[in-house]
Amino acid sequence: MRIAMMTNNYKPFVGGVPISIERLADSLRDLGHTVYVFAPDYKSPVDDDEYTFRFPTMKRKVAGVIPVPNLSYGYVKEIISTLDIDLIHVHHPVMIGNVATRLGQEFHIPVAFTYHTRYEQYLHYLKPFGYLQNKANQGKLVEAAIIDFVQQQVIQRYLNHFLEKCDMVFAPTKSIQDYLEPFHIDTPISIAPTGLPSANFEKHAEVTDLRKRYLQGKKYLFCTVSRLAKEKNLPFLLQGIAAVKEQLGDIFNLLILGDGPEKENLIALSQTLEIDENVFFVGEVPNQEITSYHQACDLFLFSSKSETQGIVLLEAMAAYLPVFAIRATGVSDVVVSGENGVLSSDSIEDWVQNVISVLQNPSMLTKMKNSARNTALLYDEKNIAEQILERYRYLEKSYEAERWLMLHLNGARRPLFVKEC
Repeated sequence: MRIAMMTNNYKPFVGGVPISIERLADSLRDLGHTVYVFAPDYKSPVDDDEYTFRFPTMKRKVAGVIPVPNLSYGYVKEIISTLDIDLIHVHHPVMIGNVATRLGQEFHIPVAFTYHTRYEQYLHYLKPFGYLQNKANQGKLVEAAIIDFVQQQVIQRYLNHFLEKCDMVFAPTKSIQDYLEPFHIDTPISIAPTGLPSANFEKHAEVTDLRKRYLQGKKYLFCTVSRLAKEKNLPFLLQGIAAVKEQLGDIFNLLILGDGPEKENLIALSQTLEIDENVFFVGEVPNQEITSYHQACDLFLFSSKSETQGIVLLEAMAAYLPVFAIRATGVSDVVVSGENGVLSSDSIEDWVQNVISVLQNPSMLTKMKNSARNTALLYDEKNIAEQILERYRYLEKSYEAERWLMLHLNGARRPLFVKEC
């Protein structure tokens, strides 16, 4: 097949969606298919191949780091018209999403969409919603009502409209598939998680040096991987480990891998909590190097409640790391509490007691490490790619049948079943 992946963010931007796209594209290519990627131009040096096309972006950036696409439909259309594409797989419902569905209708190409993000939980990046969200968090009822209306009415209605224009929706987890059911869309929804490459399961040579550098003679080394942004709930994590230190003493250090707009606030909070000597803000780490950090650690700590899938959790599990997280959508799909990690309520006290309980039970910790590894092994990227490819072929056959009907029954050049504009 000849497949066009379309996205509003991609490498060198570090995030779950770019990682998911790159892994799927590479796996499909390994299976003998041609995959093109249409992504924003970040105006920075990047080693693109002949299968990557960059569309223009504006100077404006969301949250100061994510460029806003300056899409020209004609620009993308001109390229697509030369590639003989069999299927478009789009990864965002706005901007490039609208281009993808319009191209699908015009060229009569099936369009699949992956629901990567709980979009209603990212309103605070848009003015004036960031201001309103802060007021709502302070208990202001009017502002809370406005935010709720936008989340439940405006965003959901737009998403309903967009999903109906697609031919298939991929949900990264069962819980996201369940979340989409009340949308009452006719578009079929399939589960398609992000796979793990073989490198995640291989032993890395740098592990010993990394552990020595950051453990500094203490007993345990913890880590987390996250964008340093409000929706990731990282103050909860810092407050939690401060409480663990208070009860168990100075026996651990924590690595925070990632960057983002909240970094300075989080550094200040770690100083206020008197854990700044225990917390290392490592910054962004290339994805291919993160496994080395995982393998140097003992536990993976996670506080986000806005995930659609647990890519970073599975990557940690591949390195034998049990996951300690808050029970939430996406997280609960991969963490089986008491087996490969522990799920807590959003109570800091609950989370802290779970961490302490396992640290004080070495046999339980060993059992969880092995179970975590076994969970990760279920997500081999080639197996995932084959499952997605099966759904692609289903769509391709459906469109071939429609073309046959168009030619033999309708006698016209327009499709019988036109997707909604």
